[in-house]
Amino acid sequence: MTHAESDYIKDIVKKNADEMMCSMLRECGWHEVVLKRMHKPEKQIIEQWANDNIKNGVWTHGPVWLFKDPKEANWFALRWS
Repeated sequence: MTHAESDYIKDIVKKNADEMMCSMLRECGWHEVVLKRMHKPEKQIIEQWANDNIKNGVWTHGPVWLFKDPKEANWFALRWS
């Protein structure tokens, strides 16, 4: 297996794991906010804001953000949607 093939497989495994995590959190009652696609600098700003302001659990995969607390999900959606 080449290095490129190995990297490709790792990327697919990570993507599948992230999608399974999204599904599991939704099933556990976490609240979803989907943002428009964004550029890396904008996503870094949003991630920093979430780290500073969300206290009850947040998880993200691409444009999908999941929050344990519905109030925090609403606050995030109002700020970034």
